[in-house]
Amino acid sequence: MAEQQTTRRLSAILAADVVGYSSMMGIDEAGTVAALREVWQETFNPAVTARHGRIVKMMGDGALVEFPSVVSAVECAAAIQRAMGQRKLVAGAPIQFRIGINLGDIIVEGDDILGEGVNIAARIEAIAKPGGVSVSASVRENVGNKLELAFEDTGEHSLKNIEQPIRVYNVLLDATLPKTAAMVRASGTRTKGSVAVLPFSNMGGDPEQDYFAEGIAEDILTELSRFRDLFVIARNSSFSFKGKGLDTPEISRALNVEYIVTGGVRRIGKRVRVAAQLVHSPTGQELWAERYDRELEDIFLVQDEVVRTIVVTLESRLGMDIANNAASRNTPSLAAYECVQLAKKYAALHDASRAMPYVERALELDADYAAAHTVRAVTCYVKYLENFQADALDEMEAAARTAVALDNGASEGHALLGMALTSKRQYDLAGAHLERAVSLNPADTLALAYRAEWLLRNGDPASALSAMDQLLMRDPIPPTWHWEIRALALLMSRRYQEAILAFSRQVRQFWYIHAYLAICHARLGRSDEARADINKLVSLRPDTTIGHVLLDILVDEFRREEDRDFLTQGLRLAGLPE
Repeated sequence: MAEQQTTRRLSAILAADVVGYSSMMGIDEAGTVAALREVWQETFNPAVTARHGRIVKMMGDGALVEFPSVVSAVECAAAIQRAMGQRKLVAGAPIQFRIGINLGDIIVEGDDILGEGVNIAARIEAIAKPGGVSVSASVRENVGNKLELAFEDTGEHSLKNIEQPIRVYNVLLDATLPKTAAMVRASGTRTKGSVAVLPFSNMGGDPEQDYFAEGIAEDILTELSRFRDLFVIARNSSFSFKGKGLDTPEISRALNVEYIVTGGVRRIGKRVRVAAQLVHSPTGQELWAERYDRELEDIFLVQDEVVRTIVVTLESRLGMDIANNAASRNTPSLAAYECVQLAKKYAALHDASRAMPYVERALELDADYAAAHTVRAVTCYVKYLENFQADALDEMEAAARTAVALDNGASEGHALLGMALTSKRQYDLAGAHLERAVSLNPADTLALAYRAEWLLRNGDPASALSAMDQLLMRDPIPPTWHWEIRALALLMSRRYQEAILAFSRQVRQFWYIHAYLAICHARLGRSDEARADINKLVSLRPDTTIGHVLLDILVDEFRREEDRDFLTQGLRLAGLPE
């Protein structure tokens, strides 16, 4: 019998239990079982599924659920408890849940989870009020103001079998909050990177399609909220303008945001058309607009595809616009946020020397700004690719670890730490951080691309290529380094001509690209082209030999011996000196 694999990861855990279950069973066993079955099927399970949770186990009167994001877990718990208020047993007694949520490290064994992260969630559930939701301090901190929910600090609690006291918060499900922080800001200035997603219009006129148009906008809002650099107005505020007949400038003033996302949906026979626009509120300028036409074989799969494509493009366009606006001002007056956007812009162009001053300035302005440490990690990685110096890789890892420590719920920090650890051959730990990054933000192209490269380095070029193809479908004008990952996956899949074309789309041809191109040409029997690339490589790196640089840096980053042998043989075939 094969040994069951055990891994660790950070997850949001929801524990739920029925209040007074034993008493209800004693009074009416059959009625209780039937009513509770209905609750699982019609209320609890659908709420979990809608928020991408995984039901780990059902325990008759309770459930243990794992979520990829803390926000999803709290949102799900609030939805369940509000819905449960409307349900009654046949005998008239209400079914009530206690729900506890914790964000912590868990141990994964097959389909099961255990560890202190799970135990704390269960202990918090035990002290929650009937019909209520209680959460740990780590949950409260990570939710921040992303949900229109209030929290009551109940202080520290000594929980059974938990060594340290845990601060616990009650979620106030019925509390009334200000609509958004932006709407009550005394200064009246717009928050940088603030965006509101308005309800999409149903252009087909069929009232039955309203749910689809609204669902598109809701999902775009949810996915954009995963990006920590964006201030996304909550749904209740942005959707309150539906049917009010106000124009975009009026709405942007009311919500006090820099950007507005609008759109519409039209169903035409067996096809659906979704249009979306991004407008810069202060100027009224349309920054981006796109239309998506899809077959309507499965309307929900279409919705997911369109949402992810729009979100990837939107996040990229927002970042570029913020950086371009910041670039017109004097550097000393830039806020840390604007410096980060400029650093991202130059790092994406593989220009570390121009990116790093903005990184350093951002950290001078705010040393605890997680995004500044994230972009420092990106810039250090660009430096590493220029010369493969170990100190640049060490700096990348250190910056990424700091970013994760400052904001453990942001996907970018985990993605960069995963990439640094991949380059250091710490594959298993790297994989855990990359999986965490993707679970935190399935729309983060950085995390998706780095995870594809991790798959490639681990000997699975087919999965890596599939992941990059899906990513490029959703983001058809990506950062050019995405093409490098796809090209390398094609090379390792023995699709040499396609790899050559993909490598050619990389804007900056790092020196090692010529090594990969030489292998492709040599494998295709093009000795002249292979020799030309070897000559370019040696002219850029005179000390380059199979035994010195490439074998230690490029070839050895592949985990499987057969992959390393394949590349080494290709370099010999291309004529690189030993």
